[in-house]
Amino acid sequence: MDFKVMNKAISTNETLFDDFDERPVDCDFVLPDYCPDIAAVLKCTLKPVIQSKQLSGDRMLVDGQANIRVMYLDEARKCVRCCEFSQPFTSTFAVKSMGLNPCVRATAKTDYVNCRATSPRRLDVHGAFTDKLKITAEGGREVVCDATGGGLYTRNQPVSYSVPAASAEKTFTISEVLDLGSGKPPAEALIRGEAVPCLTDCKLLANKAIIKGDILLKNLYASDVSAGTMEQVRHEIPFSQIIDVDGLSDDWQCQVFLDVVSSDVHISVNQNGESCLLAVSIKLTAQLQCYRTGSSEVVIDAYSARCPLKLETGRLETQHLMHVRRETNVVKEAFELPPDGVSDIVDVWCEASPVGQRCEDGKAFVDGRLLISMLARDPGGAVAYYERPADFTLDYDERCDSMTADMAVTQVEYAIVGGKVELRLELEVVRCCYAGNTCQAVTAITAEDNAEFPPERAALKIYFAGGGESIWEIAKNCHTSMNAVMEENNLSSEILPEDTMLLVPLC
Repeated sequence: MDFKVMNKAISTNETLFDDFDERPVDCDFVLPDYCPDIAAVLKCTLKPVIQSKQLSGDRMLVDGQANIRVMYLDEARKCVRCCEFSQPFTSTFAVKSMGLNPCVRATAKTDYVNCRATSPRRLDVHGAFTDKLKITAEGGREVVCDATGGGLYTRNQPVSYSVPAASAEKTFTISEVLDLGSGKPPAEALIRGEAVPCLTDCKLLANKAIIKGDILLKNLYASDVSAGTMEQVRHEIPFSQIIDVDGLSDDWQCQVFLDVVSSDVHISVNQNGESCLLAVSIKLTAQLQCYRTGSSEVVIDAYSARCPLKLETGRLETQHLMHVRRETNVVKEAFELPPDGVSDIVDVWCEASPVGQRCEDGKAFVDGRLLISMLARDPGGAVAYYERPADFTLDYDERCDSMTADMAVTQVEYAIVGGKVELRLELEVVRCCYAGNTCQAVTAITAEDNAEFPPERAALKIYFAGGGESIWEIAKNCHTSMNAVMEENNLSSEILPEDTMLLVPLC
């Protein structure tokens, strides 16, 4: 039996590596000479930062730094002080293959951290963090896309896909000298700071991308250490970068990851000799993962009107990146105050992280977790630290099959109402929404040797069909054309709505 089968490799998004490394942190530190003695530890944070990735043979080396920050009350118990330490680390991952157009993403998150003062000048820190490495690349599955001749009929299904096409990374430094602002007293000591990068625009051109964004900078400083007076300041620092990406096309989709590698803030003096300036140097890494989108027809079933066929099939799974959305969402929470209350709030900050994503009933859901932190004075004027976790869910009117999400807190507003602190948080949420395609695709078609259907003696066959039957299956069983059956019976749907008698033309 002569027929022609056309094969095609359908591109797929393959996860080549996805693993993590749990790393303990056990160390003790002596305070620098310029730091006063410790009266009480308020808060210790551990923040692992990825600095570089390097492929060496079949191993991926991930280098980073575990940054430890301790806030404590000084010996006078009036002002909050801060000291920082760092510890380098290297994680090694065994990588068997990098594949075609690999996208490599390394992240790190804190598991836990504990800290205690073993003396007025020494700190003992125990904690752990997890760094994760994920490698995706373009894969392919060869399937039948068409077949002709030999009385063949094929049933096709369109599939769309998005696959890694290119990736690029650039590290750059933003340096600024910022004024504390009118009405703000000079700074005597820095206590706490955070830098949150937010992407505002990403323009794709041939072989390059232009990204724009803002660094949201918030600092808490002591204006009078002896009196324990503290002030908050906020700044926005815009940035723009051109990133070279080999092969990039303006019709591709692109994910942009912005990571703070380091953030250095120092008090500086103005022309009048007043400590009213902040010298800021922030190092960022921008990582772009670019995806090419395509579509194709694949054969999911076939038969011949002349002879039996042998079909080989395989599961074909593809994902189509529909869009990347950047949105601002508002979350409201309430923080219960201690029974004795507080006299005033010094500072409130929050960390947010996604813990799960769901797509169901035409809606998309992002489940997140907050860690709310607060410095406040008790009725006696002493500074205390409070924290509280909170779970929340964001929902979107969105139809998709799967989704990934990243988020960051960009603004915190708060007010004391009764016996609690009411918070209004602005979150920047970046969602990648995917449509999935799954089918049993035909991978090979062969005719059975020396086997042919006997010739039909009639031109028509009467077939009593049940409701819900497929015209394709009826035509396949009768070795005839589905289109001929539908035309003969004036059918508009391939699925019969009810029991009926069909006239089946025979080939």
